[in-house]
Amino acid sequence: MPSAAPMRVFLPPGHARHDPDRIVGSGMAARPYFERPGRVEALLRALRAKGLAAEAPRDHGTAPIAAVHDAGYLAFLERAYEEWRAQPGREYDLAVRPNAFAVRPLHRRPTNIAGLAGWYLSGHGAPVLEHSWSAALSSAHAAIDAADAVLGGDPQAYALTRPPGHHAHADLAGGFCFLNNAAIAAERLRQGGVARVGILDIDVHHGNGTQAIFYEREDVHFVSVHSDPAGLYPFYAGYADEVGAGHGTALNLNIPLPAGATDSLWLDAVERGLDAYVGIDTLVVSLGFDAQRGDPTANLAVTADGFRGAGQRIAALGLPTVLIQEGGYLIETLEANLAAFLDGFFGARATQTQPLEATP
Repeated sequence: MPSAAPMRVFLPPGHARHDPDRIVGSGMAARPYFERPGRVEALLRALRAKGLAAEAPRDHGTAPIAAVHDAGYLAFLERAYEEWRAQPGREYDLAVRPNAFAVRPLHRRPTNIAGLAGWYLSGHGAPVLEHSWSAALSSAHAAIDAADAVLGGDPQAYALTRPPGHHAHADLAGGFCFLNNAAIAAERLRQGGVARVGILDIDVHHGNGTQAIFYEREDVHFVSVHSDPAGLYPFYAGYADEVGAGHGTALNLNIPLPAGATDSLWLDAVERGLDAYVGIDTLVVSLGFDAQRGDPTANLAVTADGFRGAGQRIAALGLPTVLIQEGGYLIETLEANLAAFLDGFFGARATQTQPLEATP
């Protein structure tokens, strides 16, 4: 049965135990790790102000996650920290960080933990700490519960996932991301009977992991509105000529924007992305707030008014919607930005959303 609340919210417990203090890269100075627990506290304040309470997700095991992610990769994430610390000389090394990276078409998969770190971690933005696996796993469970809520008839649900997920490929971590929560939610919807899922990614960084997972599939239509990757992470994906392949041809749309783009240009792109969907039954939104002006990881200039407008436009599509939290690293703006998005979203929801039939 649908929930009586306007929106169920799922929050992974123990997320704060994943708390890297810095990004350390070979040949460059350490930088702050912007994906901090304080982000969640700011977002929770906005939810509480609207009378929304967060609940812990259920434990779904790894089967729904393995529907998206490679088994060897999941085993690495689960065991990496323990195996890393067991290596001679690493007893006091509190994070798994690669010092060499594989060029996969040219190399073979290693077995040593130092080699596996470079095989499964694409950069220094996703160090594996003692509690990284449990935090990522619980975050994925929150995404699954949000998808299940919509499958059960709720018009919308929100997974306040941390760590985020949209840069995680099927077998590769990167950009603060380990498990691709949006992809896991979309696959859960598909296996629950939704014929075609749309994913809208409005994080300022292209959702390269999500794109890669669904690039050749016809049942998931991916749209990403983001800053031009020629000048911003992830650099190697997110260009307008990436349109899908095989059965997924024409079902991948990237809308890269120039640095400094403000609300009007950004919202025009969001509208264009929503207009591109054909025949989708349910929407998954990778909800990032790092397009915000002044975000330390980005270069656009969106304001709370822009996020309010995005909420209005997404709700006006009239589809059951799963919201999955992604980025947003200017912590002092997160509360206002989520509040504005929800104001726009709930203000436009009206009666046009048709809940999904509950699955047996």
